[in-house]
Amino acid sequence: MASELVVEVGLGVYLGSLAGIFPALVAFALGFGFKYLTGVSIPGLGVVVLAGGLAGVSGGLLGLLDENVAQSTTGVTAILVVLMLSLWAHAQGDKLGATVPRQLTLSRLRGTDFSTDFLERVDSYGQIKIKPVSVEDIEGYPPLAEDTRQAIQSTTWKFPVGLSVAELERKVAEKLTEAYSLADVTVTIDSEGLAEITAAPESAGLSRRIPTGRRAVSIRTLLPTGLAIGDEVTLTLPDGSVSGPVVSAKTDGAGTESAPKPADSGVKTDGGTEEATAERPLQAPTTTGGRGSVTVALPPEEARRVVREETTKLTVQSRGKNREYETIDVIERGDNQFQLVPLATGSPFDGVTLEDARFRETFGIAVLAVRRSTDRIVAPPRSTELVAGDELLIAGSADAIASFREAVV
Repeated sequence: MASELVVEVGLGVYLGSLAGIFPALVAFALGFGFKYLTGVSIPGLGVVVLAGGLAGVSGGLLGLLDENVAQSTTGVTAILVVLMLSLWAHAQGDKLGATVPRQLTLSRLRGTDFSTDFLERVDSYGQIKIKPVSVEDIEGYPPLAEDTRQAIQSTTWKFPVGLSVAELERKVAEKLTEAYSLADVTVTIDSEGLAEITAAPESAGLSRRIPTGRRAVSIRTLLPTGLAIGDEVTLTLPDGSVSGPVVSAKTDGAGTESAPKPADSGVKTDGGTEEATAERPLQAPTTTGGRGSVTVALPPEEARRVVREETTKLTVQSRGKNREYETIDVIERGDNQFQLVPLATGSPFDGVTLEDARFRETFGIAVLAVRRSTDRIVAPPRSTELVAGDELLIAGSADAIASFREAVV
């Protein structure tokens, strides 16, 4: 009797393994797919029902659902083996879906559509070059000046290769707006790194540059070389100093400086290879130095003080545009350090959001950015979910960073 029971159980294990291959594969695929794409796990009860149905189909096809077999110890054992295989496969797929980096999601399809040939042209500094292919006007706005259009057309930009297309388009638009004081600009970058630019100049001149509640005051004085619209200047008066932004500046007789045009030597190429041109830096119009006129936006009371004076001394204030360096300097003043820490596989923070991780309360560190294989998240929101393989740029004291590394690596 005992030998017959062992034989029936062994036969049930064999039949269950044979019939459970297909349900186990389906359970693994569903578990991995749901967890990878949505972050949600399929309930175990659903897996059991699905595995039972699939086992019935595959078992019927294999001739394993004979009535005598299904009501015997062999049948019960086979069903249990099928369900255990399916639950195990589902658990493995769910685990794999949680650990594999999410390199492709529906929200990131726009950010990873550079062609392979273009990505292979990354320079030694890990940067890609964006070149404009066309500069068009925006309907309803005045057309761009021809010199502005040519300046934009001959400019190139370099950015880190990790940025998405949307971020690249935004950064190029910001640079154009800042350099040429554009009223509106739209940038579209294709898979080859070519930018289609649609831009419009300001529809008004001086009035658009004057902040609300201020007055424009023009003075004649000695202007330094390189003074541009937007620079912060200080006017020294006998009874004190006043400060404000420059809204207009011009040197007498010289106008504004621009990049020199290459001389035409008269020598023509044979048309075989296009001659490489040097990258032109993006610059706003600036003064060439010497006596000239400058218009500064000041509060009404200070504007009246400037008007009453005959001569005024002008000083340009230092104002760095790289705010990140100022931020780093402020953070380092408190004896803090920066460090890039990878999130290892199996870390307790894998799949946990920044809000739930509570790094600041637990370790005394702040996460400034998250670098992934496809993009970078600067100042990540608290809802950002961390996954294995992420590199966290953190700031904190040396002891806090050391304890954090022990917890995540």
